[in-house]
Amino acid sequence: MCRGIIDGSILDVKEIDAASNNGVDNIREIRDDVRYVSTNAKYTVYIIDEVHMLSSGAFNALLKTLEEPPGHVIFILATTEAHKVPQTILSRCQRFDFKRIKPSDIILRMKEISRGDKLDISEDAYELLARLADGSMRDGLSILERVVSACGSSITAENITSTLGISTAEAIFTIIDAIQNSDVNSIISVIDTIMSDGKDLRVFIDTLINSFRDMLICKISDNSNSGLDYTAEDMVKLKALSERMSFEKISHAVSVLSDTQADTKWVKSPRVMYELALIKIARPEFDDSPAAVMDRLSTLERKVSNGSITDTSSLSDRIKQLEDKIQNGTFTSPAQKTEEKSKAEKSKTPVRLYRPIPGYELTSSNPIVKAAKNWDNISRTMCNAAGHLLPCLKNRPITIDADGIILLFKREEKGAHDIAVMMKQKLQQTFKRASGTDYAVKLAYEDEIQDDVIDFWSLPAGKDEDSKDNEQDISADPLDTLMHNFSEIIEDADESEFVEYDSSEDSFSQSSFDEDNEQEEFLEHSEISAEDENN
Repeated sequence: MCRGIIDGSILDVKEIDAASNNGVDNIREIRDDVRYVSTNAKYTVYIIDEVHMLSSGAFNALLKTLEEPPGHVIFILATTEAHKVPQTILSRCQRFDFKRIKPSDIILRMKEISRGDKLDISEDAYELLARLADGSMRDGLSILERVVSACGSSITAENITSTLGISTAEAIFTIIDAIQNSDVNSIISVIDTIMSDGKDLRVFIDTLINSFRDMLICKISDNSNSGLDYTAEDMVKLKALSERMSFEKISHAVSVLSDTQADTKWVKSPRVMYELALIKIARPEFDDSPAAVMDRLSTLERKVSNGSITDTSSLSDRIKQLEDKIQNGTFTSPAQKTEEKSKAEKSKTPVRLYRPIPGYELTSSNPIVKAAKNWDNISRTMCNAAGHLLPCLKNRPITIDADGIILLFKREEKGAHDIAVMMKQKLQQTFKRASGTDYAVKLAYEDEIQDDVIDFWSLPAGKDEDSKDNEQDISADPLDTLMHNFSEIIEDADESEFVEYDSSEDSFSQSSFDEDNEQEEFLEHSEISAEDENN
């Protein structure tokens, strides 16, 4: 049966390319054909490849058949982008997700094919092909076919890089080493070489980002292999570079390169922007972002620990001050610092890790308490405005102090805490817009202020002291209350408009009203009820 399907003698398996047959008429043809039973096989199988390419009208035409398919028909819908398939279709299908193929399995399969086709492929070429395949056997074979058509039956890793226009591992390691040594001239030289060789700079930057990711895995993983696909020689180089480069430097590099990739998506010539990004990574003093400041701080710490700097009396104080500023999100220039010292009594208390609220202010009417009780809505608004803040804000416990909101992190949440520190300025700006207040947003581990955590939901209700004094001065007389609340209105009123009531008269009349309504009869309530019953 399988051989008959392959040579085309059995027509009960039909494959349809949805990329080129995505109209309503194509699906209507299938809907008409499903009425006929299979000829040789037990089932008639329709394989619709790239099903996400179907139009909305085609999906609607297919929906009825999927709801009530004939017993002899099976549909197989294949796609690499299942999120683009409508939910009405997905709910009527049984889903099977295929995982990426391991590089070792891709290499074994390619060796079988190369032996059958009598290809001479070097071992490093196999490893490069498996890495470029990215878990897809089809993509790996397509790349192999392109290289064979360009280079013949003898293939090396150099043939693959030259044919595909990708950068060599040597160029990646050279530029990473130049970044570590702050060698701007070497960075420019590598970029010139890449451009002169006609290679795609965007592909090079993407490879560089992946290399920084692999360095991070080497740095934090105890496993010698770590699931990375490198030759033994390249793995030794990668581990050596990862040991020399700090975590903050790697984080700064990935952040800058990722942002630059997004900024250059619609730029015709992105070379200048990429060169500027690489220079910022190599020379973080040219960058004023929090990630760059953390990079410079870690560099100072490494120099102190390695003994490169012997006089640490003032340096330790400067590092401590810098850490406090980064932790709390306050960046003050020396000129501003001098001016603040002269106005210390008038200026606001500097933002510290925790500044307690006076007891008489700690009530439910405190504006900071009100902002904390509305934290769910504020954090939701912040996440909608800046999705990258979600790891810092989602289900995040908080407490308060005299400066504002404090986000609490557990010690095992160091990654989320580090992200929040890097995004501190953005976090503060987003909070200000979402809450409409100027309160500070600070970060702390739970064990640092566990004794000072405030349960703001159980605070007593507070009253304004002025309102208490006013309530005591007002007597119980309603007229006095009216005079107190509306004194200005009563003082400005024209007394001539008030008619004095003469008690000596048996009755009084409002002449203007009665003259206009002489014919009107006013009935008592009992008379109205009786008249209604008669009616």
